[in-house]
Amino acid sequence: GTSRQPLDAGGEKLGVFICYESVFPDEVRQFAKNGAQVFVNISNDGWYGDSGAYAQHLQQSRMRAIENARWLLLDTDTGVTAAVDPYGKIEASLQRKIRATLVAPYALSSVTTFYTRHGDWFAFLCAIISLLALVTRLPIREKTGS
Repeated sequence: GTSRQPLDAGGEKLGVFICYESVFPDEVRQFAKNGAQVFVNISNDGWYGDSGAYAQHLQQSRMRAIENARWLLLDTDTGVTAAVDPYGKIEASLQRKIRATLVAPYALSSVTTFYTRHGDWFAFLCAIISLLALVTRLPIREKTGS
């Protein structure tokens, strides 16, 4: 859908997203901005096969937890299932292709980080300033007329 509103589950506000939506920082950020207290990512990692993509998916999910200071619960069918704390630490996990239930700790958070509030504008500003600094340092060649 197009709404990034948290799901109310018995008073807990869950930011629920599926599969590789976790690789889009702004999509996940909107859940936190709209009041999600914990993130839940439900994913079918089976299409990754035996590549390293399942590990990349986990690392991307860890970044979303850090950016927004939220616990992230990653539930996969064939990838790594994990509970990631707001600092990106994997507190509990099941390795890939293991059929089991993970009982993991998590906590609710309503903290608003700089990234949650402002998104990527700071990174864009740094890129623009760097580009301007580079351009102003380039030597200018004078045309010689003959």
